[in-house]
Amino acid sequence: MKTHKEVEKLLRTAEREQRCAIGDGGKLYHALRRRVQCGEVTSPYPNLFAAASYWTQLNLEQQSMHMIRALAKLHPKWIFTGLSAACVYQYDHAYTLHDGTVSIASTRGANKHDSKGLHRIYAPNNMKCYLYHGIPVTSPAHTLIDCATLPFDRALSIYDSALRCKHTTKIEVETLMLQSVCDEQAVKTLLRHANPLRENGGESWAYAHMMQLGYARPLFQVTFNNPDNPGAPYRVDFCWKLHDGQIIVVEYDGVAKYKDASHLDRASIKAKLEYERRRDRHLKEEGVTSVTHLFYEDVADLQRLDVVLSAAKVPKVR
Repeated sequence: MKTHKEVEKLLRTAEREQRCAIGDGGKLYHALRRRVQCGEVTSPYPNLFAAASYWTQLNLEQQSMHMIRALAKLHPKWIFTGLSAACVYQYDHAYTLHDGTVSIASTRGANKHDSKGLHRIYAPNNMKCYLYHGIPVTSPAHTLIDCATLPFDRALSIYDSALRCKHTTKIEVETLMLQSVCDEQAVKTLLRHANPLRENGGESWAYAHMMQLGYARPLFQVTFNNPDNPGAPYRVDFCWKLHDGQIIVVEYDGVAKYKDASHLDRASIKAKLEYERRRDRHLKEEGVTSVTHLFYEDVADLQRLDVVLSAAKVPKVR
């Protein structure tokens, strides 16, 4: 399609500001719609636009943030909450949670004029509004309460992250919970398991699956001497110290990143493997009975995870 200078300018300006472009309701809007029809431009939300080639380079969280920044500009009275607010606060979460919708706090339910991409979550009139990076959001505590509707294994990373950032406390969340209309049982469960010592969303997710399988709670970030560098001791992800003196360590390594031996970066992969073997040996020299490495594929499949943890002799409480 023929280049439209005003459309190009609108799209490039939006890209620089890391948001979607906003239609003007007039000729520019119709020019954008024509480009949506031919695939040059995408429209993830009514009246929001982005060049298709640019949009596809963004991950799901980045796409969500582009929509939120544009909608905050288009609707300055909207207050984002739930997963949208967690996104603004940059709390760890799985990208797969993003389904193209945005969540706002509202004193009323959805109406026929709302876009299908808009999710209203009830909030009282006296709710406090926070500004974070210029975007109106619910307080961190309120955000966590609204995120309790997400699956436990996905919501836990958001709780851990908020506590790790020291944006709120368990007491603050629990106090607000008692004053709110929410799923109290879900919030209480998440607060019981939330722990800022877990360093990333992957560890939170792995821990949640361990709990769902009935395993005993581990210790987090336990340190062991590093003979190669005494000033930088080893910290392990999950550790169980048993009554009989056994010490079981489990590490979450994320995606199985060493399976492609033909990768161009084979030297760094080899160095990584050698480091892990040396580290595991040092841990055993420090009294660790066994070290088990979990990959994404292990954690994603509960049956497989159960087999791996059982083989490592991680204790169960039920």
